[in-house]
Amino acid sequence: MSETVKIRNVVFGEGIPKICIPLTDTNFEELKESVEKMKSAPFDLVEWRADFYKDIEDYEFRFKAMTYLREQLGDAPILFTIRTSVEGGKLEISTEDYISVLTSAGRSGLVDLIDVELSRGDDTMAVIRDAAHESGAKIVGSLHDFSSTPSKDRIVHHLCQMQQLGADIVKFAVTPQSARDVLTLLDATLTMHEEHKETPVVTMSMGGQGAVSRVCGSVFGSCITFGTAGKSSAPGQLPADLLSTFIRHM
Repeated sequence: MSETVKIRNVVFGEGIPKICIPLTDTNFEELKESVEKMKSAPFDLVEWRADFYKDIEDYEFRFKAMTYLREQLGDAPILFTIRTSVEGGKLEISTEDYISVLTSAGRSGLVDLIDVELSRGDDTMAVIRDAAHESGAKIVGSLHDFSSTPSKDRIVHHLCQMQQLGADIVKFAVTPQSARDVLTLLDATLTMHEEHKETPVVTMSMGGQGAVSRVCGSVFGSCITFGTAGKSSAPGQLPADLLSTFIRHM
């Protein structure tokens, strides 16, 4: 059994994978529409992909959106993510500004989890981790490979690296070039679940070929799966209602 993390009323690392719906809107009006649409879908937490949002580096724009999300989502955990261009996201941002925005979000008290990209460096993760923990927020260490699937040993190495850096949940998304690549990702996930239980783990093999990895987390040990209620944030995401049906019958 992996170490669990409780955020509000959701426990990550036990039971079936939790469904996370990403919000990828560019402005406040779009965000409101997406939230209304999302309310009829099954989900356990929400990821605000703030890198899609116009003028996200402006504190007032961020605060207005985060306040709205907190009011609308009640006790559902909110994951704040800026996926940078280095890891397949929409925003080019300096490391200094990246730290500033993420620490500000953590200290706001309006979000529960902060995504921190491993590619930004160990020191960056440490600074954001400490600021988040001081405010009662948790961090999700993340890494994304949009071109390939590393070896099992490399996947495990990077997930363990994020654990050692103090991430509360660790995540690695890869891109398969073959069916065997999907097996490599699942094998690495199971190894983490069996041998490195310090934190809950999130993995996925992106694209259509890897879609099976999004529904079998309860078998191999991935604790979150991302589903859509409208727009997707990554290749291969399934509609949340369909995803819920799959994972509840695994």
